[in-house]
Amino acid sequence: MAGRSRAQRRTDVLHRLESDPNVWIATGGPDGVPHLVPLSLAWSGEQILVATPTDSVTVRNASATGAVRAALDSADDVVIVDATAEAIALGDADPDTMRAFVDRVGWDPGAESGEWSLVVLSPTRIQAWRNVGEIEGRTVMRDGNWID
Repeated sequence: MAGRSRAQRRTDVLHRLESDPNVWIATGGPDGVPHLVPLSLAWSGEQILVATPTDSVTVRNASATGAVRAALDSADDVVIVDATAEAIALGDADPDTMRAFVDRVGWDPGAESGEWSLVVLSPTRIQAWRNVGEIEGRTVMRDGNWID
């Protein structure tokens, strides 16, 4: 079973990051308990942006560990992203970044009650595959650098 080239996988991953509406975010806390939640996805061209209440488990875990695993929503076109994470209070976030987030997801977390944070995910490793023939060579980004 033939697979896509890494260059094609990169193109496909970028298309999904630009067009998929949601991403699953997995974090682990200092207690070792995993936490998984779907959130609205915005891609900045270099980083995944998600917003969630500041007192959420996702923000607590990401702030404590600085690490997140993200997955796009398809078992037929797998994209898994390991990333460093930084939670930024909405009021401290770059206004252009927030505008891009709101335009992309069609929702402004700043209009919601309570305190919200923008969680900025910087990919360090990305894996992509569609079938068993693509398991080998599934890593398309390593150490934050695309592998073509």
